[in-house]
Amino acid sequence: MLKMMIGFMKDYWKYRDAVKKQHRWIVKYAAQKGYAINPSLMMSKNLEVWLSEMEATFGKRYCPCFEPSGDAKLDKQMCCPCEFIDDEIDEYGTCHCALFGRGDLDKAGWKASSQRLMGEYRVPLNMKEGVLDTRGMPLDPRRGLPIPDAMHQMKATLNGYGGKTLKMIVERDQEAKNLETIAAFRGYGFSKTASDDGITVTLDLENKNAQGASGSCGQ
Repeated sequence: MLKMMIGFMKDYWKYRDAVKKQHRWIVKYAAQKGYAINPSLMMSKNLEVWLSEMEATFGKRYCPCFEPSGDAKLDKQMCCPCEFIDDEIDEYGTCHCALFGRGDLDKAGWKASSQRLMGEYRVPLNMKEGVLDTRGMPLDPRRGLPIPDAMHQMKATLNGYGGKTLKMIVERDQEAKNLETIAAFRGYGFSKTASDDGITVTLDLENKNAQGASGSCGQ
């Protein structure tokens, strides 16, 4: 918990100006739609930070729950607020990442949605002999993307990770491309090797030459 809090504070400070912008459009959008914003300050601020990080990394304000798919139409649909928001609020009471919810959603409803979200992403990681195999995750029924995807599995692994390099196996070329984008943004070295049953990506965590992306989904 302490490591998570320290990590949150570092990220919040890093993206503090972007977070303010995220907060402004979130409040405006919620008012326009009659939605509520997650009442957990920690949860809502984390989501603002994650949105800021997605925009800084990939150049667009993608939903923080999913990495870009490589399909232009689907990626446009996944710009927050995503095009799945109304259906998901009807089904769950909140959108997938639990940022927005029904205006009358009670405390129990918010808690249930957050637990659903955590249950999807806090899964045992398939790490064997120092290699993280990200394949075989269940697919989200609306987007057809894995939960958790390679990006989220990488982030979960690096939380407290002490190694100098991280090797990962991904199923699709787009996942490797996304990891290359993240590596460039974070300043990691990157290499990949393709085989018949996947792509092995190696992240050099000590190589520091960070760069950013530009662009926006708009609102």
